[in-house]
Amino acid sequence: MVSRRQFLSGAAVLATVTVAGCAGKDDGAGGGDGAVSFTYLRPTWGPATYTKDGPFEKALEKQGKADIDVQIIPVIDYDTKVNTILASGDIPDVIWGSGPSSATWKEAQDEGAFLPIDDYLEQYPALREAVPESIWKILKDENGDTYFIPNLIWPQVPFFLCYREDLFEKAGIEPPTTVDEFAPTVAKVKSAFPEQVPFTMGYEWSAKEIATSFGVSMFSWEPSPADPDLLIPWYMKEPEVDMYFWFQDLHKRGLLDPDYGVNKEPNFADDKFKAGKSVMVISHWSSIPDATTQLRSIDKNAKVGVVSPLGELGGNRLVFPVDRGFYVSGTMEDPDGFFRFLNWTLTDGSELRRWGIRDKTFTVSEDGKEPIPDNEREKAFQGPQLEPMGFLGPFSEKLDWDITKLAFEAAKIPDRFDYVKGKFDEYCAQDYPDYRDPTVRSAVEDKKGTQLYEDYLQKVAQSTIINHDVSRDDWRKAVDKWRAAGGDQIIDEINTAQKDKSKPSYIPR
Repeated sequence: MVSRRQFLSGAAVLATVTVAGCAGKDDGAGGGDGAVSFTYLRPTWGPATYTKDGPFEKALEKQGKADIDVQIIPVIDYDTKVNTILASGDIPDVIWGSGPSSATWKEAQDEGAFLPIDDYLEQYPALREAVPESIWKILKDENGDTYFIPNLIWPQVPFFLCYREDLFEKAGIEPPTTVDEFAPTVAKVKSAFPEQVPFTMGYEWSAKEIATSFGVSMFSWEPSPADPDLLIPWYMKEPEVDMYFWFQDLHKRGLLDPDYGVNKEPNFADDKFKAGKSVMVISHWSSIPDATTQLRSIDKNAKVGVVSPLGELGGNRLVFPVDRGFYVSGTMEDPDGFFRFLNWTLTDGSELRRWGIRDKTFTVSEDGKEPIPDNEREKAFQGPQLEPMGFLGPFSEKLDWDITKLAFEAAKIPDRFDYVKGKFDEYCAQDYPDYRDPTVRSAVEDKKGTQLYEDYLQKVAQSTIINHDVSRDDWRKAVDKWRAAGGDQIIDEINTAQKDKSKPSYIPR
């Protein structure tokens, strides 16, 4: 029997989206009513190098009949800065946020900061159909109203443990197969290639698939070993704490990049690997074509390999299929115009949204469209200039192997597509979800959860890996203080509110 938390299977899966029109069509969002103007605030996951009024922005505005005043904030700084914006009450017309699962955003939503959108979902079926109905249901408030437009992601987003296969072969090093083999392997890499960083990763979330090899779902609530009907948070799970001290040992021995925890740029590890300055990296599974292209501009023999999940437990830490999203301000002057524009991006504007501009971001041949690798594009058409102008992509596009295959062909490594897809399947053979329902609330957590975390847990959770003085006893004491100050009330309220504690699944079957 499918529980109320399980993902319903009505969504289209792995479908190749049919483009409703071409990028040259002129019947944009404004229709006969002229252009819509709106301000737009969003985070960027790449480098904050976006330049306003670039050619892609101009093409989007011309074809979509819109005037968009976009402001971007690096994702690492976004939550802090946007909280100030929310408190000021001077909210942009369209603003990215965490949605109603966050107490901050739910409070703003309840106070009338944002526009209810159910009427627009009925008016524009392409918008409603872009998001599975099961997700729309989760996003409704207690009165049955919807305010939040989710940014959808495929729940399986493995972060591969990548390595320079060519360098491993040169040094006669075999990739590790277990957690116990990992450190000795990295030590061999360090000895063989002393001028390069042996192993790097960007930030803690990068290690979510390593955590599965310890038998846990990183940063999640899971059943207590002592009581399967009691969900406990991640900082109370012993195997996850073990992983932190395992990383501390790597760092202590000089096997983990010394820039880890110091360099706050989330892409620094990927950039270092692509520049040939590191031998191993944890990276998003889809990064391999771009990484190979950039590496081969330095070394024509470069080859990116993927280490299989470490040990029998290794797998994929599933993610809830919503990664932020956006709200429309309750005081926006022309919400109708904005939703016409948004609908256009999902219909006649689909080609521009998905592919960009012909001969700038993709080419067309007898075999169809082919993306131009990012590093081969003019700077004005590279990812950092396109990402800030993104809005909503249908769930059916979130795992499209046909598009992915084209990326491998464009990178001139078509033979590696089946290899990488096979590694993806290996990682996803075992899944580790977060057992906590994202809509379940705790009054204590909403009121003082952030402060409790900062007062008691942050000092160990964010410094254990690079602060070698932090001990397991320090971690236990921090958790005990958190529990006594209100943590136990949060645990009790979450478990009382969430009746269904079965393992969730977000994969359409």
